[in-house]
Amino acid sequence: MKLGVDIRCLQDKRRTGVGEYAWQVLKELSQDKSISLYGWANAAGRIDLPAGLERLMPIYRGRLPNKLMNLKLWLKFGRPMDKVKAIKPGALDAWWLPNPSFAHISPTRPTLLTVHDLAFRHYPEYFPYKGRLWYFPAVRSLLTRGLPKRSLVVAVSQHTAEDIAQEFPQLKSRLRVAPPGLETRYFDTVPAEKVAAVKQRYQLPPRYLFSLGTIEPRKNYQLLLRLYEEILRREPDFPCDLVIAGGWGWRFKSIRQLLLRLKSRTRIHFIGYVPDDDKAALYAQADLFLFPSLYEGIGLPPLEAMAAGTPVIASQAASLPEVLAEAAMLLSPFLSETWIDNICWLIKDQAARQELSDRGRARARQFSWVKTAAVYKDLWQELTAAT
Repeated sequence: MKLGVDIRCLQDKRRTGVGEYAWQVLKELSQDKSISLYGWANAAGRIDLPAGLERLMPIYRGRLPNKLMNLKLWLKFGRPMDKVKAIKPGALDAWWLPNPSFAHISPTRPTLLTVHDLAFRHYPEYFPYKGRLWYFPAVRSLLTRGLPKRSLVVAVSQHTAEDIAQEFPQLKSRLRVAPPGLETRYFDTVPAEKVAAVKQRYQLPPRYLFSLGTIEPRKNYQLLLRLYEEILRREPDFPCDLVIAGGWGWRFKSIRQLLLRLKSRTRIHFIGYVPDDDKAALYAQADLFLFPSLYEGIGLPPLEAMAAGTPVIASQAASLPEVLAEAAMLLSPFLSETWIDNICWLIKDQAARQELSDRGRARARQFSWVKTAAVYKDLWQELTAAT
């Protein structure tokens, strides 16, 4: 099979949710000799390809400024993405859009579109104004009338699939689900020298509560900061600091301003974006992993923490109950009192933490990128076999 892929999500300097999902699926597909991959990107930005894939994937790079290219794709001006000169006529069997974006695909090209969540529909206030003005209408246009007739829409969770069916009912018959996987390295014991190096690099305290994700309002870090302040007010000798990893995203200033007002700020550590090589050690050394996000299409960090054996407390919101099931403690993202009570209880009760850890590891083993890639291969075969 010859597959064209929109790899613009791999041009970001730091790989997060969407880019991680696409990167891992492409990594698995590149091991299959029956699949040839053709990438489509724009401008001269770097492209973060899986190791080995840079030799296998011919890359087409547009040379227009991104805003001009996006407008061109939105207006469907010029050649479709799958018919650029770099791709020979008849060379492609199907096309993959790893995320809704500005796109122009030939109306006869079998196409898969992956949708991670509909946060832009439910929480538009958590996105920059220019996105609401420019990007969101383009995504709605793609989902309502911009896909080729032979296309399927892939949701990363059943919750997202149901969300799509409700918001875009015309897509209901074309919906499929392909949950993400986990890298097996998160299950491995982290070598002592690696743990020591990571602790030194980030100046970690001996014990800590941990959270990871882009620093933005949707991740609900305000709840974490306020509840931690209250924990220390009640228990000045509480043994764990609070460590938060993630790059500074949109509207982060309100979070930073809140931090500066807190008496507990000397025990709260924002350590910035962390590379994949350091995440396993950060998870494994934490007493608890906290994930109070208001909305997630899937939520990879709590799954990664589970694989590392760290007990997880997460929001009872969006797809998280489906993904984490009974392997995590699920709480309202709005009631800080319940978070405080359960955090304090678990820190004092090692047996309870161990039980939650064991359940988390068992749940995490159900997720595999090999399985995810196999779902995609079956879907492309379904598409290309259709008459």
